[in-house]
This record gives sequence, C-alpha cells and structure tokens, in this order.
Amino acid sequence: MDGDPDRRIKLRDLKVFQAAAETGSMAKAAARMSITQPAVSYAISELEHAVGVPLLDRSSQGVTPTVYGRALLARSAIVFNELRHGISEIASLADPEVGELRIGTTPPMSAVASAVFNRLVPRYPRMRFELTVGPTDVLLRQLRQRDVEVVISRLASMAGNDDLSVETLFHDELVVICSKQSKWASRRNVALADLLGEPWVFPPATGFLTGVMRGEFEAQGLEFPRATVTTSCTYSLSVLVGNGNFLGIHPRAMLTTPNEHPQLTSVDVRLPTTRGAIGLIALKDRALSPVAKLFAQSVAPVLQDIQPKRISRAAQK
Repeated sequence: MDGDPDRRIKLRDLKVFQAAAETGSMAKAAARMSITQPAVSYAISELEHAVGVPLLDRSSQGVTPTVYGRALLARSAIVFNELRHGISEIASLADPEVGELRIGTTPPMSAVASAVFNRLVPRYPRMRFELTVGPTDVLLRQLRQRDVEVVISRLASMAGNDDLSVETLFHDELVVICSKQSKWASRRNVALADLLGEPWVFPPATGFLTGVMRGEFEAQGLEFPRATVTTSCTYSLSVLVGNGNFLGIHPRAMLTTPNEHPQLTSVDVRLPTTRGAIGLIALKDRALSPVAKLFAQSVAPVLQDIQPKRISRAAQK
C-alpha cells in the first residue's frame, strides 16, 4: 500500500463510493448522486489510488465492496455521522434553540423519550429528533457507529464497555400489566402466586428482561409460567393485554404515558428484585451536544410530572 489517505482522500469521493457500494451499480450511484457515470468511476478510481488497494470488485452484474472496501465503508459512515454531529452542534452553539438529536431507546423506554419530546418541542420548535427503537445490543452497536448519539436503556453489567459512559436517569421496576377491564385491575395486595394460572405474554426466552422476570419468580419460590404468546414487539404485547385476558410483565416506564396505552394498567403485585437503573449511555470520547444535554436534563422533570410520588421515592434511594 503506497497511498497517502491523510492528504488525498476527498469526502465527495467517499460519498460516491458509499453510493456505489450501497446500490451495487455505478449507474445507480450516478443517479443517486446526480452526476455522470464516468464521474462515479473517476471518483472511485481516485479513492482507490489514495488508499492503495481495490475497493470494489467489478463484474457484469454490478459492483461489490472488497474486504478493503467493507473496512472503509464502516469507517466512512462514522466520518459522515461525526460531521453531521459537528454541524448540528455548531448550529446549537450559534442558536441554543436549534439542533438535532438522534437517540436510541429500548421499546419500553420509547415512552419516556416520547414524553420528553412532547415537553421540549413546544419550547424549542426548531429542534429535531430522530428516534430509533431496538434491543440494547443493537443500539450500542449503532452508538459506536455514530448512527445515534445517546442510548436510553436499563443498565446491565458494563463489563467490556470501557469506551462508554453512563449517567443514571432514574430507577424503574417491572410490573405485571393487565387490561383495565381485567378482574385483576381492581384487586389489591395480589400475590404473584395468584397469577400463575393466567395466560401470559412474554418476550423471547433469550431476552434480557425475561431473565430478570425469571429471577423474580425464583426469588418467590415459584416456577416461571409458560408463555401463551411470545413476542418481542411492545405494540403486540399492549394490544394482546389491553384487549384480552392476557397478563404481561413490562417496565413500569411503559405506563408513564397513559395516552399511548390507554387500556393498560398495573396489577397490585410486588416484584421487588426487578428494580434497576435506567441510564443514558454515550461514548466516552464524544462530548454530548447541547440538545443531548437538554434532553437528559428533561427526563427527571417529565417523570416527576407524570408520577411525582414514585419518582420522589426513587430519588431518595
């Protein structure tokens, strides 16, 4: 390799290379970039000359990234995301009421994020938010790729995540949820053992929350019930529980925005071992943008507005 990437790589050439790799075609890349096909070929040739290795395999079927090309694609995505982050931060510094935040949350924490958006947007109408919802391991990968700036998730062990910083936002526990029309909705001091014979909706057995649930049943000397329905989709869970006789177990945060799940309520049963910290996760070497800081500062006030007594007790602990 005799290239000189520090001096010769051009951002536009990187963008053209991304388009060709993603579309699998020089012609489609040209259409996406609104340039000619020869200009695409020239840009990629210049980039390959700069790095000193072939980036694309050409064939009559189109183009595919080489092993070198895949490595460059992964890093170039980070480059463009960092540039986007920097431009957004400059805009926020120039005008504190302008900015963009790309945030990742697990499904139950999306209710918290939505409540914060509802609080901030009327005050800062020129701010923009992009919400990604998924499992924690996927979100952390997107965080490292700079596809999102921060992640809100229940905090498990951070071993092996020395590149991440964590700020605890609040504490939350799991609750048994049922329909407001369920016989369990109005009962008080329910024992978990009383619910074993009911039909349950659970997340997949390999999921993190399932392990937390299983630990609570074991702590109370109970066998973990068999799931009637298994789903990782929060929407499906809310429909099944809200419109039928199913029970589910979910983070209480799901109920912090009643308008999103108007048919759901919690059963008066204690799950003491399931209480855990909910945190804001970010990269250690990346300063939070002004919008991200404002978002983090707004979580506790939003939850206090919705559940003042519960959050106040959590803060005391």
